[in-house]
Amino acid sequence: MSVKIIAKSDWASYFSRLHKEVAGKEIKIEVIGVTLGDQVLVKSAPLLGAAYEAKHDTLEFLVKGMTHVVEKPQKVSVQEDNGKMFAIEVVDCDERHQLLTFA
Repeated sequence: MSVKIIAKSDWASYFSRLHKEVAGKEIKIEVIGVTLGDQVLVKSAPLLGAAYEAKHDTLEFLVKGMTHVVEKPQKVSVQEDNGKMFAIEVVDCDERHQLLTFA
């Protein structure tokens, strides 16, 4: 398994491409933080879209039934297993980790 950090300057194009590659795949979304612990927002839902909005400095993940918005993301890393997307980790400005795991 390999981990790659995505430079902020590449986020818009990366998530535009990612959306095309993984659209419809089932994901789990967890938010992990010191003050809130480990919260599961989505146990399993198809990913319908992903985008970085530079104007608002937000990263948005659209899944069936909701949109998960990460405000002021600080770091994005991607885990791949044999060239297939396994997980995305986003650290926000409050040091919360948003973990999106693909089924």
